[in-house]
Amino acid sequence: MREYRFKRGYKPTQERLEELIVKHFGGFEKDGEVYIVKFGAIEELRLWIKDKKLYAESKTNPNVPEDVAVQTIKTYNRFLEELTGYTAKERQKMLKKEVES
Repeated sequence: MREYRFKRGYKPTQERLEELIVKHFGGFEKDGEVYIVKFGAIEELRLWIKDKKLYAESKTNPNVPEDVAVQTIKTYNRFLEELTGYTAKERQKMLKKEVES
């Protein structure tokens, strides 16, 4: 499970999450407060917002063609950047800091 913070000015709301899931992945199913997405190499992506943080749990299919995997990663990164305000590079830096401490 991954945890993502939101940059100042980026609202952690269910409405924004729904809007951006539809924009980037085409749609979702809902199980209580958890949004379930299936897209490209992602067999199941479970997303929810709690305590002003985004939580993501994913299961991927390693047996997809490389171009599908690359497109899936790019789409997921664009989605996270638009939702949280942090680029993939910034998220990687934050993760390294967390691991080091």
